[in-house]
Amino acid sequence: MKKYLLTITILLAGAALFSSCNEDEEIIPTGDYSPIRGGFPQGTTSYDSLIYDIKQEYGVYLLYKDITEEDLNRDWVSVGTGDIYVGGYEDERNDRSWNLPQEHLPFYVDYFYNYIFPNISREFAYSSFPVKIYMIHNLRTEPRDFGEDSGENVGGTTLDPYKTIKLGNFDNWAISFKDEIINGSDTDYALKQLRCVFMIEAIKNAMSKGEISSPEEFWSGFDFSTDKKMDHKDPSKENYKYKLGFIDVPNDNFGTGQLKQLWRPMETVVSCYYWEKGKYEQYDLFKAYVKNAMWLTPEEFEARYPKALYPMLNEKYEITVKHMKEQYGIDLQGIAYGIKK
Repeated sequence: MKKYLLTITILLAGAALFSSCNEDEEIIPTGDYSPIRGGFPQGTTSYDSLIYDIKQEYGVYLLYKDITEEDLNRDWVSVGTGDIYVGGYEDERNDRSWNLPQEHLPFYVDYFYNYIFPNISREFAYSSFPVKIYMIHNLRTEPRDFGEDSGENVGGTTLDPYKTIKLGNFDNWAISFKDEIINGSDTDYALKQLRCVFMIEAIKNAMSKGEISSPEEFWSGFDFSTDKKMDHKDPSKENYKYKLGFIDVPNDNFGTGQLKQLWRPMETVVSCYYWEKGKYEQYDLFKAYVKNAMWLTPEEFEARYPKALYPMLNEKYEITVKHMKEQYGIDLQGIAYGIKK
């Protein structure tokens, strides 16, 4: 109920805002809105029962039937901007719904039931997750088309239009596993990528709203002075980055969205920057530790950053893991492991 009241408030505020816009700046809403169309859950299988349990516990609807283009693109947008999201194959473009194949449903439900929700608290789900998560068959983007007479075809995705995940849109997100992930030999690695992509977006959203913050003890001992040169290559140097506690930064997409879906090793999903606290929000050091803790299991973390060699880095890792679990109910190590043993 909390989420629906918030959604209604946002809609009313948005309507008031856009009604006051200059007529020259035409703004249009795309599609109708209905919280849930038809019954819920959308089927009668044992997996639908798990979907219902997730809704009861975490307040999130997992939907996989009768999802339309309007649902996927429901937002206030300026005319002529960006791609639109659709589902299915190209010859299904005019079909108004892209139901998930029934044989794919177990894979999707398993992803959420065993990999995502066991590693977060109910409170975090209610505050940071969308009301609806669409489970889409062959989610992809297309250029925004204004009809034959307009001569416009704006945006466009020419490189691999098939998408794995669509996050951060109003009150709904979408996820779509490719057939090669569902049936492939690298499924475990792909699931690791996708749960990290999903969770870092939710965590970043919570951080931006001030619902998650770093503990003061995390920052003690770091030297952010610009006149102290950091060595990025030679582990024998005293000013080597790991000895100073400056950890590598996994990219937010954790290697997804490439032409080749699955990438190894970790070097392909990390970057490293010279740190100046507060200068670049996207390079925030605490977020870097959060991403490392969800990407690497404790054993993998020790192998990459041995505690005997880099005690400060490991101290900050332990502070991060403990803080996120105790304060916000987010089990970063559980995300790294996947299904809890």
